[in-house]
Amino acid sequence: MSRVAVVTGASRGLGLAISKQFLHQGVTVIGVARSAERLSELAQALSQPNAKFIACAADITSPSEVQKVRACVEEQKSSTLCALINNAGTIDPIAKLSDIDIAAWQRVLDVNITPVVSLTQQLLPYLRHSRATVVNVSSGAALRAYHGWAAYCASKAAVNMLTQSFATEEPHVVFVAIMPGVVDTDMQSTIRKAQHAMKPEEFDKFSRLHSEGKLLSPEVPAATIVRVALCATNDVSGQLFSFDSPELEKYHLAGSQNS
Repeated sequence: MSRVAVVTGASRGLGLAISKQFLHQGVTVIGVARSAERLSELAQALSQPNAKFIACAADITSPSEVQKVRACVEEQKSSTLCALINNAGTIDPIAKLSDIDIAAWQRVLDVNITPVVSLTQQLLPYLRHSRATVVNVSSGAALRAYHGWAAYCASKAAVNMLTQSFATEEPHVVFVAIMPGVVDTDMQSTIRKAQHAMKPEEFDKFSRLHSEGKLLSPEVPAATIVRVALCATNDVSGQLFSFDSPELEKYHLAGSQNS
C-alpha cells in the first residue's frame, strides 16, 4: 500500500521543503495551505510517477475547512496515512503585550495552536489505524521569552504541551515536537521588519544571521523532520527535540538507508 503524508503550510518555506523531502522518499503529500492557485502550481511541478503532490486548499483555522483536509485523506483509498506534519504558523504581529491588538493576538493562537488540536483530532482514526507519526513544528521561542514575541512564544509552548498530552492519550500514534532552528523563511523577513517592537540586541542577532548568510536552508531541518516522521518509534513520543539533537542521529541513519 502506498504512503501519504499531510503537511500544513505546504506552499512555501519549511512546509514546502518538507513536502519535497517526502516526495523524494516516495511518499505522496497532501499539501495544505490557503492559496489554491499556489498549491495547483506545486501539484503540477512536483508530482512524480510514484509520489504525487495533492493540493488541498483550506484555511485550517476554520473547523469547517479542516473537514476539507479529512476529505482529501479519505479520497486516497489505496494509501495509508503515515504522517501528519503540523507546520503552519505565524509570528505576525510582533508587538509588546501592552500594545498588541487582541484580535491579532487571537489570530496567532488560531493559526499556531488550534489546528494542532482540530486537524489532529479529525485525522486520528487514520493515524491510529496506521500507527502513524505526528510531528509538531515547535520553536526555541517556546523555551524563552523574546521582546515582542509573546503571542508566538506562548503558542509554541502550548504546542509542546499538546505534543505531550496527545502522546499520553494516544499510545498507538507517535507525537514529536521538533525545533527547526533559525530558518531562512518569510518569518525571518517579518522579524527583520519589527525593530520597533524588539530589544536592540535581539533584533541585531537575527539581522546579523541574515546579513552573514547564517540562516539555515529549510532543506536542513526538513530532512530531519521527514526522517523522524517515517522512522520514529514509541520511545520518543511526547518529546521535544532540536532538529540537530544527538538523540535524532539514529533517524538520520535510518533515512539514509531508506533513500
